[in-house]
Amino acid sequence: MNIKPEARKIECDFSKAKINWIPRDPELAQFWNAVSIGLPLLEGYLIRALAKSKKLLPEGREDLYADCELFCKQEANHSKTHMQFNDMVRASGFYPDMDRFTDKLTADYERFDREGGLRAAMLYAEGFETAGPIFANYFLVQANKRLKDEDVDLITLSLWRWHLSEEFEHRCCAFNVVEALYGTYWGRLGGIIKATCHLVGFAVPLSEYMLAQDLKAGRITGGFKGLIRKTKSYSGMFFFIVPRILRAFSPWYNPINLKEPKGCEEVLIVASETLDLNKMAARARETA
Repeated sequence: MNIKPEARKIECDFSKAKINWIPRDPELAQFWNAVSIGLPLLEGYLIRALAKSKKLLPEGREDLYADCELFCKQEANHSKTHMQFNDMVRASGFYPDMDRFTDKLTADYERFDREGGLRAAMLYAEGFETAGPIFANYFLVQANKRLKDEDVDLITLSLWRWHLSEEFEHRCCAFNVVEALYGTYWGRLGGIIKATCHLVGFAVPLSEYMLAQDLKAGRITGGFKGLIRKTKSYSGMFFFIVPRILRAFSPWYNPINLKEPKGCEEVLIVASETLDLNKMAARARETA
């Protein structure tokens, strides 16, 4: 990438944002909504791990210390913005049992902190950050297609495009910290499996609950068409993401070698220029 990494504190107004921000594919929208609901808890866990780890880095790794600081600032900004989106979803009153899912996730991370220690937390963080650039690549490819839809909600789409572009930007931090402190190949693989399964294990049941509530209220259509949409959405993600996750199992994997997703740099340039999600949405089609 040809731009300097930075922590972009993005202003936002979700008053006009839509929960079903991809009307032609509500199943995909609700999957990402469910991920958003859990992100502040997940990112809090990652921030705690990197904040502790940076103090243990070997002498002479000021570069990696600075990367940890940038990572923590970017993730904190993501959490703040997603919490505002999540508040909009909660305020709708459409999903009264949503907190049942987040309460369980909160308990999970409390247990991880209590029982796992810093090494386990960093392996989880590295595992999640391995998946991050892959999800970024998938989403940015899909987002560029969705920009052609007149009814797509560009505010929520821009939230994810900015967030996932920064995931690609700081893709090396957790990997390099794990290498510097632990140098463990098998632990890294375990972290990928644990973090990915844990995230999917939270997001899929929550998104299924939210979709069920939408169907019950008549906000979306179900039946055979709904089944086809869901099959296409989930199979599309699966066949894009899983092979790339498996490639990351290689002993020679290093995220520095990953190809930049199309549109990633353009999204970050606009984010740096505007620092405003709604202005980013207004310019979204410039970055396709």
